[in-house]
Amino acid sequence: MREKLARLFRNLPIERKLLLASVIPLAALIMLSLVTYQSVEVFSHDEDELQRIYQAQALSSEYMRLAVDLETGFRGYTLTNQDSFLRPFQTAREGILILGNMLEGLVSEDPSQRAMIEEVQALVEQMVREKEALIQQLKAGRQEEAEHYIEEGQGRVLMAGIRNGMAQFTALQRNLLNARLASVSLDRTSLLYVVLWGGALTLGLTVLALHLVARSITGPLIGLARAVGGAPSGAVPAVPVLERQDEIGHLTQVMHAMSVQIKEHLSKLEESEAELRGVNQDLSASEAKYRSLVDHAPFGIFTTKGMSITFSNRYNQTLAGLDPDDQMNPDMFRHSIHPSDRQRVLTEFAQAIEQDRPCETVFRFLQKDGTVRKVLSRRIPIKDAAGQTIMYQGFNIDITALDLLQERLSRSERLATLGQVAAGIAHEIRNPLVGIGSTTALLMDDTPQSDPRHAELGIILRETRRLDRIVNQIIDYARPREVAPITFAVEDLLGETVKVLEASLAAKRIEVAKEVPPGGLTLHADRDQLKQVLLNLIQNAVDASPEGGRVTLSAFSMPGDRGPGLVLKVADAGCGIHSEDLAHAFEPFFTKGKHRGTGLGLAICRNIIEAHGGDIQLTSEVGKGTSARIWLPVRQDVTVIEG
Repeated sequence: MREKLARLFRNLPIERKLLLASVIPLAALIMLSLVTYQSVEVFSHDEDELQRIYQAQALSSEYMRLAVDLETGFRGYTLTNQDSFLRPFQTAREGILILGNMLEGLVSEDPSQRAMIEEVQALVEQMVREKEALIQQLKAGRQEEAEHYIEEGQGRVLMAGIRNGMAQFTALQRNLLNARLASVSLDRTSLLYVVLWGGALTLGLTVLALHLVARSITGPLIGLARAVGGAPSGAVPAVPVLERQDEIGHLTQVMHAMSVQIKEHLSKLEESEAELRGVNQDLSASEAKYRSLVDHAPFGIFTTKGMSITFSNRYNQTLAGLDPDDQMNPDMFRHSIHPSDRQRVLTEFAQAIEQDRPCETVFRFLQKDGTVRKVLSRRIPIKDAAGQTIMYQGFNIDITALDLLQERLSRSERLATLGQVAAGIAHEIRNPLVGIGSTTALLMDDTPQSDPRHAELGIILRETRRLDRIVNQIIDYARPREVAPITFAVEDLLGETVKVLEASLAAKRIEVAKEVPPGGLTLHADRDQLKQVLLNLIQNAVDASPEGGRVTLSAFSMPGDRGPGLVLKVADAGCGIHSEDLAHAFEPFFTKGKHRGTGLGLAICRNIIEAHGGDIQLTSEVGKGTSARIWLPVRQDVTVIEG
């Protein structure tokens, strides 16, 4: 019979075994829950009563404090007639009646306690009425009745009644508290016994039921694990089939069939493994080759998804002025685009994405040292099999050198033409100008100043000299520039230049600030030519600055691509230059917003700086000012450069 029951239990599904094994502990748990719930209800009721007693005690203490404040405030006002003593009296008067009502509500279920509170409340109301009447008399100037009230001790009688009533109430609350605490302790002990003994019984029944289920389930599984674990390493084990009608029996049948199929598939996998190993080696070699080509390509390669860069090779990060060893940051590429080009480039690319077409543009990257690299950027859409664009593949080609060569070639051609024109001007115009100027000077000497023609002759002479200066500037711009370097202190050159322009600076009350590192800087260059450059730049800054403005001259060391160097900056807070005009600032004969000048000043400055192997750049913002930045190598070789 026992063996038959055991076989019947083994053949039951696991779900029914668990359900059958959980009935007994579940019934015990329900009984325990009912008993525990009843005990918790009793305990919660006692806790609520304790809370009510504690609250009543706290309110009674506050009630007595307010009664004392009433008496103290009244006496202070009676003796001093100062309104400051009325504030505690008025506060206590408003709060004590409210507290009395709250106490009545708390003890409303106990007639004896309620009677005590009502009696005390009546005494308090009487005391408040008497004292308010006496305060009104004091305010009317009749102090004798209040003093008589105090001397007779009428207030003390009421306070004694209030204290006695509250003392009885407190004693009663204390007795109730002790009784309730004892009841809570008894309830807690009972609840503890119920939980412990009931929990132990439930746990025992649960363990017994689980043991029966575990023995029926884990026994066959352990035998199955031993059979599988005893197989040689790397071999597929032979899974035995158990004669059971439950899930474990079905599991062994399935595992046995799987082991047979696995053995068949393993033989096929071993055959294809060698083929895959060869393919992986080829793929690894191809990937390494592709990565090497991309990382060492002499142009920028990048991919974008939407407006964000997802990949960039090392050269592209170098183009943007970023460290190629740093982790790629898409936002840094956007910030590296020159501020004047950034909005245009982002808008053009956004339109290309929206229209799903390639995008080609030219823009500049602004390096951390202030230099600019011009790039030709082309992005093409990459599509999937469904024809949807999944990303854009981009290429950035550095055309800075090409652009510079084109610009220099164009300028050289213009200079060659200008040199021929300048020679003709010097020959055809200069000699007649000398004759006109000399003749006009002689006529002025022979004409008294009172003669109206004397002023007209002065105009002729001044205009003749102005034409002569223009001819000299054209010749100066077009002739080959020879550098005669010497070693000098940069700070001395700045001071000397400012001294020459003292009159212009004083006329507009311009303040000049010089920022040179301690210890100074020395430079090996053509001092006179650099002075000419600084004179031109500072005069431009003075012309652009408002009355009482400020011009800042700064110098600091900065290595460049051509070796050690330093930077000279001239910055003003004037009207600024529009971006469309800034691109033409160094072109000959270009001038904007100046009534005087030929437009050759900045062009000559650039010729001088380039003759020194340096570069000059202008940055400007309308309404905020302009900054001219010059980079020069610290040492010069004697050279002669056309233009």
